[in-house]
Amino acid sequence: MWRVTGRRFVTILGAVMLVATACGGGATASPTPAASTAASASVETMTQPTRPVEFVISTRVGGGSDIYARTMQAIIEEQKLSPQPVQPVNKEGGSGAVAFTYVFEKKGDMHYVMITLNSFFTTIITQKLPYKATDFTPIANMALDPFFLWVNEDSPWKNAGDFIAAAKAASITIAGTGSKQEDEALFRRIEDTMKTKPFTYVPQTSGATVAAALAGHQGGVNATVNNPSEGLPFYQGANKKLRPLCSFTPASPKTGVYTGLATCASQGIPIDDYYIMRAIVAPPGLSTAQQAFWVDLFKKVYDSAEWKKFMDDNALDPDFRSGIDFRNFLNRYQQLHQAIATKFNWVQ
Repeated sequence: MWRVTGRRFVTILGAVMLVATACGGGATASPTPAASTAASASVETMTQPTRPVEFVISTRVGGGSDIYARTMQAIIEEQKLSPQPVQPVNKEGGSGAVAFTYVFEKKGDMHYVMITLNSFFTTIITQKLPYKATDFTPIANMALDPFFLWVNEDSPWKNAGDFIAAAKAASITIAGTGSKQEDEALFRRIEDTMKTKPFTYVPQTSGATVAAALAGHQGGVNATVNNPSEGLPFYQGANKKLRPLCSFTPASPKTGVYTGLATCASQGIPIDDYYIMRAIVAPPGLSTAQQAFWVDLFKKVYDSAEWKKFMDDNALDPDFRSGIDFRNFLNRYQQLHQAIATKFNWVQ
């Protein structure tokens, strides 16, 4: 039930093009029909930003989405890819619901873009929000972010086999980003596939706090499935407190500090098809030209030497998608997360 047609780790989201909402009117008088028509035409014909842009992030500072968004923003600024500043804005809360709703309500306004991950689906599905991921304007997928199985540096577990043996003997306390989100989904898959004791799941507010919880054994946390970038601050240098046991990918990383890390499949956990998407969407209702502006801008970010190095350093799978390919990709991943939510009774 976990395999998906097409690329194994694919995801969701179709694009719905809504009619842009007109803005108009002064503070002291109601706009005339002609003025309203002119304002509407101005919004509809705008093909690039005319004021600062908010790059909305659904996690706290230090989380994976925050790290990636700020890396992209720095490239945009350095290469002068936008005629207006692109400013990162953190809107954490509700496992992403705060950010999703904030951007959804900016219908037809190209001055907002948002970085998304798998919670874009799990949160909307499990919280039954009054919109769908497919209501947003799709821009592009920028990479696929793998999961690693992490333990504390002082852990007696040296590989995935040790971890599973311990998990079969007793419940292990683990941490992840939010309840009923991608981290918990992967741990529940491990539990289901390997027939372990039920994990004791401790939800955190971001990937950064997940890594910190494991580094300090906060709440008795002994393992996580964090992404490479989120564990990196505790993996390198004198502050080394975390150790990855394996990677939930078909092959070991070939570049960066994680080069040669064993796959979890090679150590007995046959899961290698679940990634975090690192994608960009915009509010509903952007015109084709406005969507094209953002697709072109983020393709330039993707093609930059800085982004390629960032992907190498953080063991990301390069995966640029836009247009119909991105729509299909998102639609497939939405189906996958619906299946996950149904299997684990996350939708009441």
